[in-house]
Amino acid sequence: MSALAVPKVYCGHEIYPMNPIARTHSQRIEIAQGTLANLVKSFGFYPADSLIIEWMKSGELVLTQRADMQEFLEPTDLSRSDLELFVEPGRIYHADQAIVLACLDHMDERIYLGVDAVEGVLAEYEIDLAEVFVFAGDRVYSRDCGERCDPHLVRVEKQISRVIRANGCESDSSMFIDAEAFPVAPSAEDLSPWRASESAFVQQLLGHGCASAATVEIGRMVVALEDIRIRDSILWDLANGVYEPESVAESLSKLLPRLDANHGAALATTAAICWWLHGNGAMANICIARALSDSPHYSLARIIRSALDYALPPEFWLESVYELTRQECLAGVDVAF
Repeated sequence: MSALAVPKVYCGHEIYPMNPIARTHSQRIEIAQGTLANLVKSFGFYPADSLIIEWMKSGELVLTQRADMQEFLEPTDLSRSDLELFVEPGRIYHADQAIVLACLDHMDERIYLGVDAVEGVLAEYEIDLAEVFVFAGDRVYSRDCGERCDPHLVRVEKQISRVIRANGCESDSSMFIDAEAFPVAPSAEDLSPWRASESAFVQQLLGHGCASAATVEIGRMVVALEDIRIRDSILWDLANGVYEPESVAESLSKLLPRLDANHGAALATTAAICWWLHGNGAMANICIARALSDSPHYSLARIIRSALDYALPPEFWLESVYELTRQECLAGVDVAF
């Protein structure tokens, strides 16, 4: 089971009153629609065929987690370890409440069996399942609504799905950058001057927006990021606020279709870390999947893959980065957990 996580998404206390019994039907529907709209905005796509769990602590949203729906429509296939893995992020973030949202093409009552299985494990960890909302087609259902009522229409943008966003990060041979645009990295014994020059070049390019850069500049940046020392210096910049993570993430993601499998891993991993720092674990997972598809043994991508699977917040990585200087990153001190 893979769990896609978006660390530290803020939500105001007033949206989720601590006593769900006191909510009227109209309040539940309003909360459901507002929650879904916020998710679409946060993810950057409509989470079709997804089970989403929002982890709350003292009324504040601390983590949003996504998993594929199909596993929860067949709850007898879910092992105890599957369920414990799914709720583990809630324990990491010390959640005291959870809200479940299911997004389906059409209503399937089996989803409630899957939710019941999750709720059983939550109860053992003393985490209250405050609400269950099911979005089926263009309707929203509240499991805990005590009134006899028809499901309400859902008004939310669905044109962009996760599949579309994921496809937008895959390589597209019709868009590939010509091989001649990628310079050959030098083989000199002392690469320090080249690394310093190329790191400064990438820093400047990212600062001005690389998606619209000239092809030769993009090729130069890609080759530079394939050097671990340069890549880590740029990650140091990201950690220390030199760039705005979302802007860089969007720019790098737009370049991924133009890169074949020989050149995608480093840039896709950098994009994934940008999304992670921005708080969009869904897009981070899409980019890290591209990186590992291109290079299954790319070590930093494997580390970030594990961090995302266990819903670790970026602070785990940032703490190690803050211990280094930019020059140390260029010189060869690894940025790691």
